[in-house]
Amino acid sequence: TSSDVLQICPRFRLLVIGKTGVGKSSLIQQAFGINDVHVSEYRRGEADIDKEFIAPENQRFVLHDSE
Repeated sequence: TSSDVLQICPRFRLLVIGKTGVGKSSLIQQAFGINDVHVSEYRRGEADIDKEFIAPENQRFVLHDSE
């Protein structure tokens, strides 16, 4: 059941990957309402994969943004 899964894995980590400039950070902002994601159209490497984004509305999902 879902309760069993949540006991084993209380948080799910989501990694958004893709080429530079395809909208990974924008996807995170729009889909999850997280505004603490830096969007850069021209500079590569602004995202920090080690930084966790956790929405207060649903703390079971932990997001990571890649370069």
